[in-house]
Amino acid sequence: MNFIQVFTKYAFYSIWMILATPAYAIDAVPGMAIAPPTDLNALRLTYSNVEKGSQYANGQPILNTQLNLQTLQLRYTRTFALNQQPAAFYLQTGQAELTPKGVLSTQADANGMTDTAAAFAYWLHADKAAGEYLGLASYLLLSTGQYDSNQLVNLGANRYSFAQQIAYQTRLTPQWDLMLTADVQLFGENEDFRLTHQSQKQAPLYSTQATLMYNLTAKSMLAASLYHHQGGETSLDGTAQNDRTRKTRYGLAYSQLTSVGKFFLQYGKDSQTENGMIENHQIHLRWLVAWQ
Repeated sequence: MNFIQVFTKYAFYSIWMILATPAYAIDAVPGMAIAPPTDLNALRLTYSNVEKGSQYANGQPILNTQLNLQTLQLRYTRTFALNQQPAAFYLQTGQAELTPKGVLSTQADANGMTDTAAAFAYWLHADKAAGEYLGLASYLLLSTGQYDSNQLVNLGANRYSFAQQIAYQTRLTPQWDLMLTADVQLFGENEDFRLTHQSQKQAPLYSTQATLMYNLTAKSMLAASLYHHQGGETSLDGTAQNDRTRKTRYGLAYSQLTSVGKFFLQYGKDSQTENGMIENHQIHLRWLVAWQ
C-alpha cells in the first residue's frame, strides 16, 4: 500500500470519528434555570453559525478539516403549573446548511431539516424573592433531520437520543447570579452509518456547565460560561473507535429585554479537545417573545 492509499484510508477513518461526534444541544442559555411565569406561550427564533476546525486525536491536530454550519431554529414553549410547581414544555425544529471545507471540500453540502427536539422541564424549588431555583429537564431528540448514508456529511444523526439535566441557580449578590447544570445524554443505534452502512452505537455523554451572570440593569445581563463534556465513545459493528469526547469550552453572552421581546447574543469556542473536530467558534442570535 503506497503513501496516498495509507493517507486516504487514515483520513476517512478520522472523518468517521469527526462526524460521529455529537452536537451539544443541551447547553443552557444563561438564566434558563429561572422558573418562568405559568400559563405563558413563547416563541424563540435562533440563528446560529458554528465553525469546526482541525481534527484532533489524543489531544493533537491530525487533519486540516473544516465544517461550517448555519442553522435557523424555531421553538414553541408553553408554561404551566404541575403539583403547584412551575413546569414547561417545548418543541423545536429548524433548517440548516452544512458546508465541508479543508480535506472535506470534495464532499457535497448538506441542506434541509434538522433533528427535532422536545423537552419537558419541572422546577422542584422556585423562590423568586431569594433568586434560588432547582429544576429538572428531560430532552428527546427525534430523527427528523436530513440523512443519506451514502453521503459523508449529514444534518441528521439517523437515531434518537435522550438527555436528563439538572439545573441550579442562586443569587450571589443583588447583581450577580450563578447557574450550575449537569446532564447525561443517551443515544439510540444508527443501523445504517455513513458510507460503510455499519451499526453505530455510542456510550453516554456527560456534560457540566457553570455560568456567572452580571445584571447590568433590570433588563440587561452579561454572562460567562464554562462547559465540559466527557464520554460518548462510539463503536462500529461492535469495534470501539477510540474517540472518547473530552472537551472544554467557554462562552460569553449578552441579553437585552425590549418592547418587542428579549434578544440574546452568544459567542463560544473550544479551549481544548481530545478527540474530534475542535470548535473554532459558535455564534447564536436569539429572539424570544412571550404572551398569555
